[in-house]
Parts: sequence; C-alpha cells; structure tokens
Amino acid sequence: MSSVCILTDSTAQFTRPNFPGHDLVYVIPCEIQPLTQFEGRRLALPSATRCLVPPTPAEFLKFYGQLSRQYASILVVTLSAALNPTLLAAQEAAVQYNNHTSVQVVDSQTTAVGLGLLVESAAEAAAQGASFQEIERWVRAAIARIYMLFCIPELTYLSGSGYLNYSQALVGEMMGLLPIFSLEEGSLTPMEKVRTQRHLFESFQEFLDEFEDPAHIALMHSAGHPILRTRPLRQYVLESFPQTPFSEHPINPYVAALFGPQSIGLVIMENA
Repeated sequence: MSSVCILTDSTAQFTRPNFPGHDLVYVIPCEIQPLTQFEGRRLALPSATRCLVPPTPAEFLKFYGQLSRQYASILVVTLSAALNPTLLAAQEAAVQYNNHTSVQVVDSQTTAVGLGLLVESAAEAAAQGASFQEIERWVRAAIARIYMLFCIPELTYLSGSGYLNYSQALVGEMMGLLPIFSLEEGSLTPMEKVRTQRHLFESFQEFLDEFEDPAHIALMHSAGHPILRTRPLRQYVLESFPQTPFSEHPINPYVAALFGPQSIGLVIMENA
C-alpha cells in the first residue's frame, strides 16, 4: 500500500500537466448549476449565469473508501471555505469516516491556480517520500505564500456566494466598473474599482512590483471571448520577472461559476 495521496476539488488548476507526483492526486468533482435564486427570491439573470455546488459528505465518504484501498493517508486540500462549503463537507465526511486510513482536511484559503500550486507542492513532496505529517506542515506553511488578485466584472456571480447583495451587484454591473479584489485569508477583500483596462493593469502591475523574486506567477483569464485583454499584463510579467516561471490559464468552468467567466486572476507564489 502506498503512503500518501492528495484529494482536491475541481476548482484546482495546475500549472503543469505532468508535475512530479501527479499520479498521487485525485479530484472530487463539484457541480455547476444555474443561479436562479438568492435569499429565497427568484432572480432575473441570464441563463448562462452559474453557481458552484459542493460535493456532499456522502460523495467524500465514497472517495475516502476508494482511496483507502491504495493509500494509508489521505490529505484533502480544498478551495477556501469562505468561497464555498466544500471544506465543510470534507470535514463532516472525515468525522464520519471509520477506517484504518488517516484523513486530514486542509483549507487552502485559495482556489484555482493558487490551489493547484499547493497541491502540486504536496504531490511532489509525497513522490519524494515525505511523511504525511511533513506534507501537511509544508502545505499549511505554503498557504501564506500564495497571493491572488481578481478583477470580477460580473458581480452578480458574487451574489450567489453571498458576498454581495444582488441589487448592489446588479447596480455595479450596470455602472460598468471593474472591481478588483484580493484573496486574503481565504476571503475576497475589495481593493478598488477602476473604469478602464489601462487602470486595471496599472493596479495589477503595482501589486506585482511588491515582489522581488516570486517562485511562480500565473495569469488567469476568460476561456472564450474575453472582454478584458491580457496581453499588456503578460508582457509586463515577462519583462519584469524573466527568471520566474510564468503560466497562463483559461479560467475553468468551476472557477467561472464562482467569479464569472470574464474574470481575470493574478496568482503569485513566493519562495519559501
């Protein structure tokens, strides 16, 4: 029986397809459903508006049972509990789980590529033979080294997760603002609102300039026809941090269900 595997959720986006230890990583799927109600009210939203539905404790229990046939320990690393209740379902299942396999659940306090970077680090440590306790400590320490900004033009998506009142979100969209949020300790924190793409990229560049030697920089953007063009920001990253690994990712459908498909995300991981 192998020692450790890592279980994450489908909001995780990885920077490399075949990172070391990728065969030790498993993904429990979330669901995507139309967002039609908020606070008991039906909403007049476009049919394309979606929300993220977490796996149930029963689904986590099923995964734990399957993985216990191969592994002595399961490290569960989920998206931030402040963004979605996936973590709560994983914890509830871990309490109910009664087997020889150890299960430890960690709140990544991030999502998307931030979550992917944490899982990649954990998988690489597992592939190198690190103990379950060492891997968990490494992941918890690395959480504080992940920084993320999101520009979220489609504010109505945040009403589905309870971050904004639906009426406020709708007014914000009608004003055509580009709100910028930082992801701090797992929660979205409003930073500023800008009106043009030029000001948006200036804000992102100012954020990048706070770092001297990042371990990784990633840019996330719309998978379809982006409203916001990312080429100037990409060029700035490549010129300012030529030695830093850089990756670019279309936002996957699960992250799009959290923040909207037209969002732009900037992810920075600091060196240990």
